[in-house]
Amino acid sequence: MRLPTAWRSLLVSGLLCASSATAKKDKPSVHLTNFPFWPRNVNYFDDSDVLLFEDANDHVVFRSTDAGVSWDKVSDVPSGKLVEMIMHPYDNKKAYIITNEQSHWRTKNRGETWEEFNTNGFASAFRDALTFHAGDPDKIIFNGMECTGIFCEELVRSIVQFGVLLMYG
Repeated sequence: MRLPTAWRSLLVSGLLCASSATAKKDKPSVHLTNFPFWPRNVNYFDDSDVLLFEDANDHVVFRSTDAGVSWDKVSDVPSGKLVEMIMHPYDNKKAYIITNEQSHWRTKNRGETWEEFNTNGFASAFRDALTFHAGDPDKIIFNGMECTGIFCEELVRSIVQFGVLLMYG
């Protein structure tokens, strides 16, 4: 008995697909890295193998370019200054390191390099340090405060720096 040509083609292509699927090695690989602390705030940059996370003990950020197989401290940012790391929700190449001082850091290339930016106040302890504009990823509100001793006051000022609107409010 002979199969019609269309069925024969379907059968052959099905067998070829099945044999190539079994020959493929699509098993996930697991790599173990031990840290003397719990990594906090682990984040991928969307559409990449680049990750960042915070070390809350030493107040530094670590970066991986190979999906977490190996890790390096972000060397452009001084150690011990980190308060929080913030990923830009509307631009998958930008992230920010907010410090306990008036100088902070940002990356525009998934953490490959970091540049410093300065504010006239400290990051707010009362709300998120950064607020992002969904329609224009270059517009960012920096929520700051000015402190004298233990007393802090929210600031209402704005500056433009690096093409980014940093507004205290």
